[in-house]
Amino acid sequence: MGAVDTLAKPIGSGAPIVSPRVRHAIGNALVAASFIVAAIPNARLFWRGPADAIWTIGAVLMAAMSLMRIAPKASRVDLRAFLSTIFPVFLLPCLLRAEGPSSGMLAWAGVALELSGVIFSQLARLYMGRSFGILPGNRGIVSRGPFRFVRHPIYAGWLLLTVGYLASYPSWVNCAIAFATIPFMMWRIRLEEDLLEADPDYRKYRRLVPFRLLPGIY
Repeated sequence: MGAVDTLAKPIGSGAPIVSPRVRHAIGNALVAASFIVAAIPNARLFWRGPADAIWTIGAVLMAAMSLMRIAPKASRVDLRAFLSTIFPVFLLPCLLRAEGPSSGMLAWAGVALELSGVIFSQLARLYMGRSFGILPGNRGIVSRGPFRFVRHPIYAGWLLLTVGYLASYPSWVNCAIAFATIPFMMWRIRLEEDLLEADPDYRKYRRLVPFRLLPGIY
């Protein structure tokens, strides 16, 4: 029995405390709130420069999409799923610091990469529609748009956004935090793909699109 199911039922009763629809709405609200919290440090510096504005807008768009998520057909709700999601999506990005801004070509390259990352990931979310999710799950197979190039374009966009942020605010701390998220991201992708392997539509899609994040590399 999953953790969510356990919390949803009183001891000694098979009846749920709240309906699945209400639980799903509460979950969406909590996810959206998490993205808003991640946006706060840069939102305070919104008008300082384009790098802060782009990061903030990206997080707010994530929050908005989270409110419209549909319930998955199958999902993974366990400790590994939570850890592999919380670290790369919420915890570590909140530790990035908008200090020591770069200048010149490096600063403009950072803005271009951030903007490209936001556009690519948000375009992927538009193609996903309400199938956007946080924990590993099967909310239907999407194969159009950015999904024709890599199987996880939202994470690919996040990588572009993060590299751009590092170019805008280069520091050893930010570099360490960004690189620390990569193993968790790969772990999260593996868990979701293990779940999706049960879907014949996904197996067909995986054969058509062999790369997860970077075409020709991974």
